[in-house]
Amino acid sequence: MKTVFDEIYLTKKITHKVCCSPSDTYDAKKIAAKFGVDFKVVHLEDDFRETVINYFINEYKRGKTPNPCFFCNDWIKFGVLMEKMLEDGMDYVASGHYAIIRNGKLYKAKSYEKDQSYFLASIKKDKLEKIILPNGEYTKQQIREIAEKIGIHVHNKVDSQDLCFIPDGDISEFLREHNMEFKEGLIIDTEGNIIGTHKGLANYTIGQRKIGVATGRRLYVIKKDFKNNILIVGNKDSAFSTKFTVLKPNFLQNVSKDFEGYVKVRKKFKEVRCKVHFENERLYIETQEPIFAITPGQIAVIYDFDDSVIVSGIIEEEGWN
Repeated sequence: MKTVFDEIYLTKKITHKVCCSPSDTYDAKKIAAKFGVDFKVVHLEDDFRETVINYFINEYKRGKTPNPCFFCNDWIKFGVLMEKMLEDGMDYVASGHYAIIRNGKLYKAKSYEKDQSYFLASIKKDKLEKIILPNGEYTKQQIREIAEKIGIHVHNKVDSQDLCFIPDGDISEFLREHNMEFKEGLIIDTEGNIIGTHKGLANYTIGQRKIGVATGRRLYVIKKDFKNNILIVGNKDSAFSTKFTVLKPNFLQNVSKDFEGYVKVRKKFKEVRCKVHFENERLYIETQEPIFAITPGQIAVIYDFDDSVIVSGIIEEEGWN
């Protein structure tokens, strides 16, 4: 068996540890040399810019809060990069993601704390048989111990943080640099009272508490009325919901139009038991308990009761009749 380590290098301003940074390329090359493994760098800057970054910007222009890491896995890592690797004669693509692929299904990792199945749920079903995820059967600490034992120099490397193309975390400045206009508008509470002026809807996300206006009340962003450029705020209870719709579903299992499972709407949120109805390329989801800050543009992943992924998709809006 011939093993090849491919690395994707994306040009960007790096100030601290993020995914796919130049230091990762150096580390990967050093590890490959240690074990006598062929090493190849595939430059996908243009692909990344045209897909992930443009998607990110356009979603903000539409008033959404996108999740670019989710689509990077589908379009780049297990998209164009995977295609190039298979065309180059590789039999499988191995990744360090914490998840498990077994019998054609994608499962949560053994370590729920580090589980990344949420971000991998974008991968198309027919690609799973060509992907190997060895880390999923171990905890992060076990992987670090194994790496140290066999002399891999990055065994204690800091975990990556933040968006790789916005390492300083300043999304507003990034959007300004890409010619996005921020229009001021009204802030209105759920009773219809005008309480202030916002600095552009892209500066806010559903569930956000800091709205830049002193009111003497604990107010949260409830909704962004993109058509009228209005930010709607209310008390925390107003930010909870039990119903929402999901677009562009990616099914990893065959199910009927009506099924049940557990839904996760953010990586760090807990799963909530739900009922799902599939119709007209939409998922209509109703949860057993309210979920805080269901956010259009974010990702919903529905798991079966055995921790396998059933389907994922883009949250369209909160509520439905």
